Amino acid sequence: MSKDIKCIFSVARSEYVKWITNPRVIVVGVLLVFMKTLAIEPLLERADKIGEKIDVLEPFAAIGNSGMLVMLIPCVFMVLISDYPKMTGNTLYFVKRTGKKNWFIGQMLFVFFAIISFLTVILLGSVLMSQGSFTGNWSDVVTKYNAMFPDESGNFTSQLLPSNLYNQIPLITSILQTIGLMTVYMLVISMIIYFFKLIHIQSFGLLAAVFVVAGGVVTCSLKSELMWLFPMANTIVWLHYDIILDELNVPMWYTYAYFAVILSVLTIVNAIAVKHLEFINIEQVE
Repeated sequence: MSKDIKCIFSVARSEYVKWITNPRVIVVGVLLVFMKTLAIEPLLERADKIGEKIDVLEPFAAIGNSGMLVMLIPCVFMVLISDYPKMTGNTLYFVKRTGKKNWFIGQMLFVFFAIISFLTVILLGSVLMSQGSFTGNWSDVVTKYNAMFPDESGNFTSQLLPSNLYNQIPLITSILQTIGLMTVYMLVISMIIYFFKLIHIQSFGLLAAVFVVAGGVVTCSLKSELMWLFPMANTIVWLHYDIILDELNVPMWYTYAYFAVILSVLTIVNAIAVKHLEFINIEQVE
């Protein structure tokens, strides 16, 4: 293994250990409680009502496609990484030993590991609380309940897994797409926070990240075409599909291109910020 790779992994490992042992990770437990209350329990109530089991993966599909939870998940992650990258006296030592470039790549690797760990906890938590069985297919609880109880078809629980999703794509595909899109969504938020931290105006970075999330929430709520300018709409898989017709309202390639462009721009501006980062006052940076 080359010296550069060792340095990169050293930075990532150091940041990850500090992150995973930070007391604020307790907010993940609070998120799991919200998940159980808002998504899992309503599905289990429907399962009991018709005497069927849900698939263990369906709660995660509901969580990743609920407007409320897709708002909460990135907000919780923002809390978890709000003070990263850590820039204290030890940072100067790391940068001298690794170089700015390797330090920055290590930070990005840490963020990726943090996102994957965060989503893994959400996925495993939803699976363990599902009380279901694994079939890899949409259950009758999801696909037939509204037909059995049409008077409930417009309520909150029905919107967790709308027909745009289960009529158009397989369960496994929806899970993979949800994980992938949530990953890049949180990566975008992380890189926004990182950029402003690197230029020493951390508070503005959090405000910018909150604006991105809030803009997505508002435009999605209003069903405005402007919602496709924000990451949130692009992250919710079912919004891409028509309710009945086998066609896309917005092609998935647009979403992939959207995130590719955004991440490319953020990578460039972060790289420039790192190159011009002044470490002389680093001990005064909180």
